[in-house]
Amino acid sequence: MGFGNVTSTSKTIKTIDTEKKISVLIVEDDLIQKIHKVIMTKFGTEVQLAANGKEAVDLFLSGASFDPILTDLEMPIMDGIEATKQLRSMGVTSMIVGVTSRNQYSEIQAFMKSGLNACYVKPLNAEKVTAVLNELKNN
Repeated sequence: MGFGNVTSTSKTIKTIDTEKKISVLIVEDDLIQKIHKVIMTKFGTEVQLAANGKEAVDLFLSGASFDPILTDLEMPIMDGIEATKQLRSMGVTSMIVGVTSRNQYSEIQAFMKSGLNACYVKPLNAEKVTAVLNELKNN
């Protein structure tokens, strides 16, 4: 995989140049969903949205596949912890990254223990996305 550049108003954003486009699932129930979609799209990824953990689980049950999955902690119907546990119990090996407004160590640790590969405090930015995509590239 090589890196290309996308220029924004204030910075240059690295994109991953692949034969197969990276398909990202953003599991988020509020306005930040749209912000994260814009950021991920600027990195050259395909983005699918799910409004809660149940929608994410249902997508995988229907045969969809995403790598990585970015999930919020707090959502209606099914939260990020339960969704991550269910996805892992279904055998999903995709990189799952928690994205939360919570920054208490104990809450982030509980989220991580559900099966996350990483967890970031909202909102995503170019630096955090680059870290996720580099980790994905290296695995």
